[in-house]
Amino acid sequence: MSAAASKASFAVALVHYPILNRKGERSTTAVTSIDIHDFVRTCAMYDVGPVYMVHPAEAMHALLKEIAGYWLQGSGRERNPGRGESIKSLKLAKSLEEVLEEEDYTLWYTSATPPEDELMNIANLPEIEGKHLIVFGTGSGLDYAAMPKPNGWLSPIEGIGMVRHLSVRAALAIYLDRLTQKRIP
Repeated sequence: MSAAASKASFAVALVHYPILNRKGERSTTAVTSIDIHDFVRTCAMYDVGPVYMVHPAEAMHALLKEIAGYWLQGSGRERNPGRGESIKSLKLAKSLEEVLEEEDYTLWYTSATPPEDELMNIANLPEIEGKHLIVFGTGSGLDYAAMPKPNGWLSPIEGIGMVRHLSVRAALAIYLDRLTQKRIP
């Protein structure tokens, strides 16, 4: 299926609150510049966007705006114009509910240990029409009890090693590669 034939579109969100800490308690994580760059560049490569960074703190939004400004209007624009093009897909939100007020997305949550038995293989998602938002968590995962009910959960990434915790940037790249395999002509 080519991208032109698909009636599905995809966006991603990186949630920094509400997430779980190592003790399983509701918490907040900080935004990192590497998450911003890697998320927007990876999404640009796979023609996925917008890219939402979800964090409740104004200070984190100010940091995100400063980083984006460097690549869009600052000297980073001249040094690496492609990075600026990727950064254009970045959107800021204080909550996932705010994202859903802006766009009517079908929600798909990701987790190394999803709470549901029925899971969607991400490779099948392009067959479902509509706007889809693939939600990634930071910390020790999404605190989905405090979040909007998703349409479903995506199948976790299974490895053969003993570690079950990928970086969120690695998980994004794997999911998007699997998402687009049927879309590449």
